[in-house]
Amino acid sequence: MDNQRYMVVDDDSTNNMICEFTIKRFDKEGNIKIFSVPEEALSFIAQEYKLENRKQPTILFLDINMPTMSGWEFLDEFLKFNEGVRNQFNIYMLSSSIEDFKEEAEIYSAIKGFISKPLKMNKLEEIKNGPLNSSTC
Repeated sequence: MDNQRYMVVDDDSTNNMICEFTIKRFDKEGNIKIFSVPEEALSFIAQEYKLENRKQPTILFLDINMPTMSGWEFLDEFLKFNEGVRNQFNIYMLSSSIEDFKEEAEIYSAIKGFISKPLKMNKLEEIKNGPLNSSTC
């Protein structure tokens, strides 16, 4: 069986370091890709996922607020990928704010949940045990 894949897309290097550390503690065998530039993550997905069809989806942690492209703009581009690529991801939005994202959750059905920064072990446990409620933070 393939190792679980994780992807973090966030412009904040400190948060990326925390996410990587937390994921490694949670899943020592996990394959982690970190992107501080969302456009680079989209290019990576376009190249690496077009021919693959893994049974175990990549867990993507996506920051909402980034300077060059927001998480919502990232999702707009991500949704242009074919269904075979999109189905290879479980997307969790990361936010440092305490806003209510119910409206966005309805628009972007690809989102499995919302997580407050920093990423914590208990959230990874919840993800492992099944998708979070879309309003969970």
